[in-house]
Amino acid sequence: MLVARGLLHSVFPRRKRFPRALFPTALKGGRRLSSPHFSIILPREGAGYAVVVSKKVARLSVTRHRIKRRILEVLRTLPLPQALIIFPKSSAADIPRQEIYIELETLLSNTRS
Repeated sequence: MLVARGLLHSVFPRRKRFPRALFPTALKGGRRLSSPHFSIILPREGAGYAVVVSKKVARLSVTRHRIKRRILEVLRTLPLPQALIIFPKSSAADIPRQEIYIELETLLSNTRS
């Protein structure tokens, strides 16, 4: 029953998602870090997580969803800060999962220092 509703596979249930109302303040005042394939923002206020894949990154929704699913799969295994917004770049569609893991792990380890 849980699998049919998608609850078993969801990394970010509704209560753990970053509120849309806080996005403008997070984009203005959050700490930004970037790597060759990702940019992340660590908001100063609020709690929750978001992965934002724009049409500029991948035109087809199938591709955007695939990128998001691959990132969420990697995030399941990493220790996360209180709030996090991830913006993949267009090159993230073509890299293997292991490289996604290494790059996000490196970015998130920089948040702790």
